[in-house]
Parts: sequence; structure tokens; C-alpha cells
Amino acid sequence: MAPPPDLDVLTNRIVALAELNSGSFNPDGVDACGERLAELVGELEPDRVETLAVEPTAQVDASGVVVHRPVGRALRAIKRPDAPFQILVFGHLDTVFGPDDPFQAVTVDGTTLRGPGVADCKGGLVLAIEALRQLDDPVPTGGGPLDDVGWQFIAVPDEEVGSIGSKRLLADAATDADLGLGIEPALPSGGVAAARKGSLTVHAVVSGVAAHVGRAHADGRSAILALARFIDEVEAHNGRDGVTVNCGRITGGGALNAVPDRAVGSFNLRVESIVDQRWIEDRFAEAAAEPGREIELIWTSRRPPKPRTPALERVLADVTEAAAEHGLTVEPEDTGGCCDGNDLAAAGLTNVDSLGIAGGGIHSPAEFADVASVPPRAATMVEVVRRARDRALSSS
Repeated sequence: MAPPPDLDVLTNRIVALAELNSGSFNPDGVDACGERLAELVGELEPDRVETLAVEPTAQVDASGVVVHRPVGRALRAIKRPDAPFQILVFGHLDTVFGPDDPFQAVTVDGTTLRGPGVADCKGGLVLAIEALRQLDDPVPTGGGPLDDVGWQFIAVPDEEVGSIGSKRLLADAATDADLGLGIEPALPSGGVAAARKGSLTVHAVVSGVAAHVGRAHADGRSAILALARFIDEVEAHNGRDGVTVNCGRITGGGALNAVPDRAVGSFNLRVESIVDQRWIEDRFAEAAAEPGREIELIWTSRRPPKPRTPALERVLADVTEAAAEHGLTVEPEDTGGCCDGNDLAAAGLTNVDSLGIAGGGIHSPAEFADVASVPPRAATMVEVVRRARDRALSSS
């Protein structure tokens, strides 16, 4: 019978992972993080632990050329693959903070950690290890070991850039699972995500005609001006409910005495439904095709919306009730954020994807996490699995 987890041990594990820089395009750092995580997973005595290569991530550079940037390897562990009830626990190794980012250090203040990835989602990775340990020895939750539950634990290397290379791995895992449990950080309230918006990334590559500003300005056609007008037109669609359009980066031009013949605008779009997604894709296509414009649209990432469904509502109710048993208030909330749970839902897997550590400030130098939230949230995950297993096996 294993003792309850020691907060100092949990703290040290999170700090050790967070001190390894694993920006999405730092494959060596991502792999080092995966190696450390594999050591922790090994304590659970899985049937198999492996690292898996994933495809590079397509990006558009400042000149509008598609480049494929390498990422690290995914980690997958499997235990009891023949058990009658299967779960997929999923998270990610990468963070948004690259090796050159000034936010690198981890500080500890009691049970509060501040540092890159402590919440998103290295604290979640450690929480997942604790929850999987409790599946075999769920002393804090009561009841016996859930040895009729098999699991896959997958940590992808590229979630923060859309999991483009990991989509096939996740989709394949979804077909083998009855329930998905994601360890993205809890929402700021401590709640879990219910419906999630979809996320699309598109780049507008604008071609113009170069000319000397002083001698032949009228012979030129400014790519920057065309891009500015395009941005103004498509951002006007923010008035439609369920659709968000944001041009987050622009590049273009060169010499100030030359009419610019190249400009690139990179957009992130959020949509509440597939209908919204198709509608905004059509609006971008129409705007790009307007007479007098030469604009190529390059779509590099599409994550579909994750709607509420009856199956998801049942599991969300399990989460709220199980959390209350462990002294937590965890309510479902719809959110504009997206994650691998979107793609898994599209692949047919009912999943709750924000069962990770409590914290906040993610994707910023204010990121923090509360280690004290790990034991009760891990125990909540175990109880959610117990309820879902009982419901599934009693009906089979």
C-alpha cells in the first residue's frame, strides 16, 4: 500500500520538468523532458513505454514560404491494453517559451510555483502520474484497485503549435479508448472546460508590384496596402457571434524608397461551430479573390470546435460530483481556448481535457501553479474513471 504523495516530492518533480526548456521548436529540450517523464512513468510498471517521431510542423516564414520545422518526439506508455475499459490520458511536453525567452527560472514559494510550463502543462504531467498510480492503489479515494482499467498515456511534443505532427497518433489512440482525460491546466476558476471553440491558423501572402517611389510610384502596386485593406475587411467579421478574427503578425516591405511587392499577414481565428468555421473560411476566400488583389491563403492548422454532447455532459457531472467528494468546487465552463481535446472529440472520443493542476497566467511570465491542488485533483480523476467504468461495464 503506497503512502499518499508528499508535496515536496511533487514539487521537485514539477520543478525538474519545468527547468528543462521545451519550447515547441527546441526538439532537444522536448526530448530531454520526455526522457525525464519516461523515468516517472516507469515507476508505474507499464507494459510498454516508447518514444515516437512525429512529422515536422509547417509554418509560413516572413516571405510567405512554407517551411517545415522539426519538433521533438512524443512519449507513449501503455498498461493493461486488454482490460475491458480503456482510458486515454493526454498532455504535452512542449511550452510556448523557447530557449531565448527570458522566462526560464522556476521559483518556489510554499506550494506555489512560478515558472515556464509549471501549469501548462508540466504540473499536469506530474498530476497524471499520480492519478495513474492511484488507479492501481487508490487509497485516498477509497475502494479497490481499478485493475480492470487499461490506459494509454500520451504526451505530445507539439501541442502549443497545433499538434500538427501528432494528429495521427492522437486519432489512432482515440479509437482504442472509452474515455479521454486531458491534463491541460484547470481554468482560472478551478473549473473544467466544457465546450471549446475551434482554432484556425491562416496566412495571407500578398503579392504586389515593385517600383521606384520617386520615378515610377504609379507603376507599382503596394502589397502592404493590399494587406492592410484585407485585414480591415476580414477583421470586420468580429461582429458575428461565435467568430473571432485576429491578425497577430504582419511582415513585408524592405527599402523605404521602393513600392513593397510582398507582405504576409498571419491570422488566428476562433469559431464556435463547424457552420461558423465554414462561413469564415468562405469570407477569407472571397476577400482574397477580390479583383485587383493577388493573395494566396495558406491554412496551416485547423482544430475543430468541441461542442457539448450528452456523453460529455455525463462525464462533466461525474467530475463535479467527484471533485466535491475531495473538497473541490469544479464546475464546467465553455471556453474560447482549444487543445488536443478538440481533435480527440472530433475523432469520436468523449473527453474532459482540463483536469490538470490549478494555476494561472499561462503563456505569460506570470505563469504559476499550486502543488497542493495535485492530490485532490488526481483523486478526482480516479473517481471519474471509476464512475465511467461502472457505467460502461454495467451496460455491457
